[in-house]
Formats: sequence, structure tokens, C-alpha cells
Amino acid sequence: MTEGTDRPLIWIGRTDYGRLLRAMDRLSAQAPDVSAFLSRELDRAIVRPEGDLPRTIVRMGSRVLFRRSDGMPFEWGELVYPDRSPGEGQITVASPLGVALLGLREGARMPYSDADGTTRWLAVERVLPA
Repeated sequence: MTEGTDRPLIWIGRTDYGRLLRAMDRLSAQAPDVSAFLSRELDRAIVRPEGDLPRTIVRMGSRVLFRRSDGMPFEWGELVYPDRSPGEGQITVASPLGVALLGLREGARMPYSDADGTTRWLAVERVLPA
């Protein structure tokens, strides 16, 4: 099931949803494009209690095996909040890639605009819960 023609449904836990709304407000001055993208994703998200979400959903703190575009190698990353400086292998939700990963299920594909404005496809291969 998809929303529109190319955006898969996304699920977000209630606690993460509240923290992400606050983060979005703080991001609006620093990174308005990312804040707007996060706002659109939060608006279309299915919000549920964390315990009701499938284990195969990308949540904050999840480790994710993904591919940025067809033909590119798979990468592992951990999705983190923007109030943390991302370390090795961490992806902040204050980036286009982080927002695009948020709430996707294993096997989902989604387009997103990279930091340089290039449209790319993102594919989630595996999700390891936080």
C-alpha cells in the first residue's frame, strides 16, 4: 500500500513523534528544507504506541541496512535525534537521508532529495530494533 504514487506508508511511535515535532521546530531556522521535509513526513505518518509497531519499522535508534540508489552498495546506519552529534555509522534525522529512513518498513523504497538537491531512491533491506 502506498500514499500517492511513490511514497510508502510510514509508522512512527507516539514518543518519537512528540520528540520529532519539537526537533522539527528547532530545525526550522538551521535547516528549513529538512524541517519542511520532516513536517511532511510527520503529517502523513501513522502514529501508534511504540509497542504496537512492527519490529521491521525504522525507528529512532534502529540500525538499518539500506541502499541509497540501485546499483550502490548497502550501508548500515543508526538513526539518531538531531540533538546528538552523529558518530561513525549514525544518521541524524536532521538530514534528508535520516528523514527519508524514518518510519519505513523492511523492503520499502522511497524517493528523497539529497542535501545537494539530487533526487535519489532509498531502499530498506533490514531493520534491527533499538
